[in-house]
Amino acid sequence: MSLSLRKLLQNPSLHLRLVVGGKDDAPEQHAFDQEFEWLHATDMIDPTPFLGPAEVILTLGWQFPVTSSADPSVPEVRVSPERLDRIYDDYAALVAAHGVIGIGFGSDVLHKGVPHELARACIRHGLILFDVPYEISFMDLLQEAARVLQRDQTERYTRSLRAQKAIANAATRRDGLTATLRETARQLGCGVALYDSLGHPVTLVEAPEGPRVQEAELTPIVRRTLEGELRFRSTQVTPEVEAVLQMLGEPGDPSGMLVLTLSRGFDDVSRNVLSSVLALVSVSLEQNQALASLHTTLRQALLQLLLSGSIGVTRHIVESVWGPLPTPPIVTLVGIPQHFDAGRIMPALESMSPEEERPVFFAQYRSDIAVLVHEDDAERVIRQLRSFGMVLGRSRCDRWEGLELALEEAKKAAEFGLRRGAAGVTAFPDIWRDGVADLIDASDATHVARRVLGPLSAHDRAQGSELLRTLQVWLKHHGRQLPAARELEVHRHTLTNRLDQIASLTGSDLEDFQVRADLALALRYYRREQTVEESARG
Repeated sequence: MSLSLRKLLQNPSLHLRLVVGGKDDAPEQHAFDQEFEWLHATDMIDPTPFLGPAEVILTLGWQFPVTSSADPSVPEVRVSPERLDRIYDDYAALVAAHGVIGIGFGSDVLHKGVPHELARACIRHGLILFDVPYEISFMDLLQEAARVLQRDQTERYTRSLRAQKAIANAATRRDGLTATLRETARQLGCGVALYDSLGHPVTLVEAPEGPRVQEAELTPIVRRTLEGELRFRSTQVTPEVEAVLQMLGEPGDPSGMLVLTLSRGFDDVSRNVLSSVLALVSVSLEQNQALASLHTTLRQALLQLLLSGSIGVTRHIVESVWGPLPTPPIVTLVGIPQHFDAGRIMPALESMSPEEERPVFFAQYRSDIAVLVHEDDAERVIRQLRSFGMVLGRSRCDRWEGLELALEEAKKAAEFGLRRGAAGVTAFPDIWRDGVADLIDASDATHVARRVLGPLSAHDRAQGSELLRTLQVWLKHHGRQLPAARELEVHRHTLTNRLDQIASLTGSDLEDFQVRADLALALRYYRREQTVEESARG
């Protein structure tokens, strides 16, 4: 429905006259434009049981005392001004509380003119009051309201068809998806943004007029919506602009997110147009996804060709489809996805359009992502990769023949960075910084350390002994008892007794070099875990 008091009051054929414009008699623009269900002609004292939440009442005033009669056959009554004010005030308060927008009073039929007491009550309770002149019957008013509705519905239907036709025509252009979004923004008068399944902007079209929002304000909202797997969301971005977000695809496997930024509410036409846009964009994205899937498969095959040494053939295919292949020296990057699988990230990487002089090649590598780039361009590409939520490992090769080894090294570096929670990029040489022991899976090593050294820790707690510290000092001095005893400030015989206890509790032969090496590693990870626990408690 699209009836509003403004449309009726501005209709020259009805000759309606505004008496009261709302609370304190100040024109309430929103109330004039608020859509209501229908006009109800009623003279009931309490018409609210038969009214909808937002309607307009037409009345001749039979429910009110006639103090100034317009019809000689209707006797006038005497009512004190205070009581008359209370009667009208009670009525206005009742219908206003129900949600009635305004009252149309049929003047000069029963009452002469419009009662002043009713006007004052409407001012107090924020109701619009208008005069329906004697020559205009309520039936005339209702018929004209029906014609307004019919004209409006026809106009909306025509406008909807016209808008949908324009958007459909845009979809047939060579740049169909972008053209569709631009035409949508023009037809609906709002901003339109398309995001990929990772929350990266693909196309941003500003609203043709009115307040706008920045991409930096919108992107965090889109990413939170995708992470929450919400199909639909409406949220206020700024005091002036609301964002309506619609997921494309299915939760858990979205193909993207369509966002409209509105500075005014949607009407039925806009909703119909939006439904058509969603269908067109979804079809376009499905086609793009099918192409992206083929690209992913092709890239994997080309990476295998590179690893097999078929450089010339690979270069020819890559240049035919995407552009130049990087030339050695090559920096190899392997990214381990943290939030999404590699298959979902691959299509989004296509947005890293390479510059003519700075080519980049990427492909799925096992369950991860491999990126190849010339050494001089590595930092630029790494900056671009940061927004894809991957832990990156880095290595290099001077010739294509070393690519396989470089990829393995980059993968090891990425796995090391993932275990250590390292920020940024981990280069393969960095994983040797603290020795070979750092290449061991920390979670497994910690578990073994607890199992091996747990009996010593329990004995120390129960007996107040220092077996763990004794083992650590003794190993530090390479099994030499005299310097170890000096540091521990105990007699050599005391140290010997402690070592016998350690051997017994751990079931180890302390004379065996391999056993000593294993105990040293166990101590390292056991101490590391204790440090982490102490930090957490602190």
